[in-house]
Amino acid sequence: MSTPPAGATSGDDPNKAPYPGRYEVARMKGTAPNEEPVKLDVTGTWDLQVQIDSIAELLKRGPVPDGGLSWDADSRSIVVRLVGPVDGTSPQVEQVKSAVLANAEGFTVEFRSVNYSRAELEQLAHRFFSTMHQWAHGLPGAGGGWDCYLNRVVVLVPDNAAQAWGHRIQALNDPRIVMRTYPYDPNASRGYESDRPTDPGRPHQRLLRHR
Repeated sequence: MSTPPAGATSGDDPNKAPYPGRYEVARMKGTAPNEEPVKLDVTGTWDLQVQIDSIAELLKRGPVPDGGLSWDADSRSIVVRLVGPVDGTSPQVEQVKSAVLANAEGFTVEFRSVNYSRAELEQLAHRFFSTMHQWAHGLPGAGGGWDCYLNRVVVLVPDNAAQAWGHRIQALNDPRIVMRTYPYDPNASRGYESDRPTDPGRPHQRLLRHR
């Protein structure tokens, strides 16, 4: 068992100051050294994340269903997906666009029109994967989730069972669901990151995040 640092108490939050150099960091962030300890920023993108979170909350409360938000810390870019025309013909969409731009200082923002909302695809993914044992009994396990980039629910299946899975998925007759295959390896385990499924043919961009 590790020994707590001298002066630490059981109520200390390891993700918050005090820590060496806390006063210098507080000054850099514009916080007086004698105020409340500042939160540790391990990745260096804490302020950006707070800004993105505020935009995501704005989209959730907005009058237009959102299809997911992705952002890149290096390029300071945001892609906002909305269910509706983004060409200036929808007053409600324009209202959302104006609100996003007002809260996206320092970012380049791109708006894209999509067919399905994030909430709809999340619900579909949950229903699909939670009932798979009923309608896909006997088939090798599949992974995946809702994909904000494709605006679909992606199902990842081993290529040695692609035909059987393809028949089952086609029988659902749901254009919101697409199938992707990966090379079957009996010694490897598959996984996926959060809502974004792992796609062997489409590697993740290192700092591309989505909500």
